[in-house]
Amino acid sequence: MGASKPAVRLDDGPSIDTTGTRPRRSTAERRRERLLVLLSRGRVAAGRAMALAVLVVMQPTTASLLRWLPLVAAGAVLRTWARGHIDRNVYLAQRGPYALMRHPLYVGSFCMGFGIAAMSRSVALTALFVAVFLAMYLPKAAREEAFLAGKYGEAWARYARAVPAVVPVPGRRAPRAAPPVRFSWKRVWRNREWQTWLGLLGALLAVWLHTLWR
Repeated sequence: MGASKPAVRLDDGPSIDTTGTRPRRSTAERRRERLLVLLSRGRVAAGRAMALAVLVVMQPTTASLLRWLPLVAAGAVLRTWARGHIDRNVYLAQRGPYALMRHPLYVGSFCMGFGIAAMSRSVALTALFVAVFLAMYLPKAAREEAFLAGKYGEAWARYARAVPAVVPVPGRRAPRAAPPVRFSWKRVWRNREWQTWLGLLGALLAVWLHTLWR
């Protein structure tokens, strides 16, 4: 018996099982899927390039660091809160920040990246970050939502109708019938969020060192 094929993992979302039989798709659908895959997987290289650009052209001050630090910290807290409520391929996350927005991990990443870029005091660099982030993460979010719709069917449809994608709206939240899931530090660790913490600390250290060299 041959070995089963591995799952294709969306880093901030669920794993996609490739062992099942997929329905035939049109040429246009396959091309669109390849484009979305290319854009979403390019986010790592784009993130590294952006980090290098920030380090090269940044001119931060202590004031700019302190001004944007709360946004960066809020992004880190939001990501940690989300990681503590998600178990890939076990259930549809609808508690914690997922009760308020469908993509809290991406929102947290955006807040952290935007804050670091803004610390550089470069409007052009900050605008570039926004453009690159949207180009990389919108396709990733589209792929993830398509997978979740196929996996959870009507449960996902009800959730998506009730909960906004990225900006919480008063009165709109996950259905009360969603399974109760409490925050767990074990999930945070299992989801390797500590890697994000280390990367963020390194970026903040680099910004702080730049303020000393000015």
